[in-house]
Amino acid sequence: MDKNKQNNIAPAIGSKPGIYIQGMVISNSARKITMKNGDVRVAIKTEVALDPGVIALDRFVDPDLEREIQLKGDEVVSFPKIKKFEMALFLVKRVKEYNNQMTA
Repeated sequence: MDKNKQNNIAPAIGSKPGIYIQGMVISNSARKITMKNGDVRVAIKTEVALDPGVIALDRFVDPDLEREIQLKGDEVVSFPKIKKFEMALFLVKRVKEYNNQMTA
């Protein structure tokens, strides 16, 4: 086996700085948001069950840049989902509490 061969392997867990959250995905949802300047974004919310409680992970995505997102009027028809009821590891930039709900 050639030791100099480049492998397409993801970087090791923990090699990037940030906060790591591991839990079980329990729901995925998306909604269309129109900004003040008229731009359209899709807010994707994923709820993750942790050992003591639940955390909501929010992503704001430009539908023009993401091919998996399809809009039909004001409704989000399809969006990238994370498989339900499976353990997942997430890298987040910040965590905050809003209305007694942890969000990241």
